[in-house]
Amino acid sequence: MNPSKPQRLLWVHSAEPTGVRRRDKTTMTKIRRHIMKDIGISRRKPQQNPQFVIEMGSHPVNSLLLPFWNQNPLSVLEQQWGMDSFSAYGMSFLAAEGKRLLGNADALTSEGFSFPFAFTSSAFLRHFKPIFSDPSMLKGIYHRSSARIRVMALERSMGTISCIEANVAKPSFDLATADRVIYAVLSVICYNLLSLEFDQARVHLEGLGGVIAARGGIQSLKSNKELRLMIFWVDAATCLLFNTRPRYSLPLDLTPPMFHTESLKDLPIPLSKILATAEAEAQLTHIPVYIADLSEVAVVIESELAARGNALWDDEMFLGLRINALVYRLFDRARRTTGLSSHLDRTLESIRLGVIIWIIWVKRMCRSWPGSPMAYIPELLSMLSAETSWAADTASGSSDDVLSVRLWLSVLCGIASCHRSCEREAAVRLIARDIHRLNGKEWNEVMVRVRQMPWISSFETPLAEVRSHVQMLHVL
Repeated sequence: MNPSKPQRLLWVHSAEPTGVRRRDKTTMTKIRRHIMKDIGISRRKPQQNPQFVIEMGSHPVNSLLLPFWNQNPLSVLEQQWGMDSFSAYGMSFLAAEGKRLLGNADALTSEGFSFPFAFTSSAFLRHFKPIFSDPSMLKGIYHRSSARIRVMALERSMGTISCIEANVAKPSFDLATADRVIYAVLSVICYNLLSLEFDQARVHLEGLGGVIAARGGIQSLKSNKELRLMIFWVDAATCLLFNTRPRYSLPLDLTPPMFHTESLKDLPIPLSKILATAEAEAQLTHIPVYIADLSEVAVVIESELAARGNALWDDEMFLGLRINALVYRLFDRARRTTGLSSHLDRTLESIRLGVIIWIIWVKRMCRSWPGSPMAYIPELLSMLSAETSWAADTASGSSDDVLSVRLWLSVLCGIASCHRSCEREAAVRLIARDIHRLNGKEWNEVMVRVRQMPWISSFETPLAEVRSHVQMLHVL
């Protein structure tokens, strides 16, 4: 007996004979329960999943150490979210990151939708940010509680929508169109994009547009820079996702200055030669400017990769400010899919699709692309496969330059398409055919020409895989 532990004793009236069988039924029941309770406690195994409560306030964040995810953290998270409008997005992001790290994501699904402003707008996400940067926590949470996370996120989303509807229904115009209402609508759209609920995202985009229009347009938010950037971020993502024009104007005062040029000398050499020797007037004369802008973005990214390495892909704010501005310019003009009679215009439209695929690949690297990785690739491959779309006359002095641009586009399709997909196979066939047309040039010679177009070193690893597929066709 351990004297340090308090002992629980049962006193039994002993006026009757001490023989156990002579005691009444009630007394026997008490004795039996008393004995069995101690036996049960002694046999009980140590608790494997103890519950605990994290204090918000001034409690140090560094207390979130293992075995945090072993101790049912969702109970803690659920108690601490409060009325945080980004709660649904935050919980879904936990699940998405855990699934990705466990390797359970399908190759044809999105890479996720990292929204950097969620961590600046949500006090809870800021407090628990260490969880999102710890792979062991994320994997443990998803492995144990993925189904519950989805249910909780859906409940939080519905709660946020109810709050939005209640505010919009208020008789006070200022309350119905307040900044916090717009924040809440944006949070629901982010949850929809992350959860691949694209139809719901469209509905809430319309609702967002209605609230902003009631406020007097995007200019009414001029003093709130963070909110304007959030709208810009979501608008750019949905332009790419739904192939639509931007809903709002580009916030030039919040984005880095872009490189605007109309001079052929600032373009990649193959493209500048094509344009210089073109005989027909082009309708899509604005597209070469996008290539100049993309070339500048590629130089900036390459410089940052040299300084920071792969850590750059975690800085979605830095990349998004530059990439999303280019998205706005790409989609700002109404797209023309008919009436492109000249070879040059069809070439330029193919280049436009190539720029879009380039941007999506970069967004996938920083996990901010919620759509299919194969978006726009089948359309570009179809245009490249149509010989009538290209002025590939071998007698022309620009034929090698035309083939260089074609190869750049085919290579982009190859490195951006999924392994063993029909799109990858189609891209490999196009690459092999165009290399053969370059009078038997070696692979390295061909790639020197391709790299004259917008290029970053991060393309090299998937390019090696594409090369191996080309070599399997026995054309090199």
